Amino acid sequence: MFSNIGCLVYIIVVGIILAVDAIKISLRKESQQMKKAFIIAVVLLASVAVVASAYALQPDERPGSHKQFSFKKYLNLSEEQLARMKELRNHFRDETRDLRYGLAIKRLEMRKLYTDPRTDDSTLFAKQKEISKLRQQLSDKKAQMKIEWRKILTPEQIAKLDRMPHKRYARGWAHHRHHDSPCQEKG
Repeated sequence: MFSNIGCLVYIIVVGIILAVDAIKISLRKESQQMKKAFIIAVVLLASVAVVASAYALQPDERPGSHKQFSFKKYLNLSEEQLARMKELRNHFRDETRDLRYGLAIKRLEMRKLYTDPRTDDSTLFAKQKEISKLRQQLSDKKAQMKIEWRKILTPEQIAKLDRMPHKRYARGWAHHRHHDSPCQEKG
């Protein structure tokens, strides 16, 4: 199944191929009928390209789509709750910036070690332990943030966390991967 962007690219490529074929035919036969057919083909191609691009840029609005889900609406969060959660999220980002950077560096180092045939097993295991230690520290910080978030929620809202309509979001609460979380700024 094509993604929206994939469909757009496919339609544009097919349209270009058809337009090139129409140009070749019109150059071979200079009849009025061929010129009209060429103009109609170009207009249709332009129309299809415009419609396809508009379609490709629309958010996925199908029922059950994760883009339809709103964490804020589902839990009925107040503006005060949202503000406090955003504040905690920003604090978490600031507090873990060096940790996340260090983890990224260690992953790059590990990738280099794996691709070097001279690297021995003990070096690889040592680097993996460093990465695991940083991941655990980051995980602990995330857990601390979520515990603080939980203190902001009412008992009813906390109970609703277990009944979220999308498994993706139930996992997201546990792993903080919301697309529409209360703490992500919309740009």
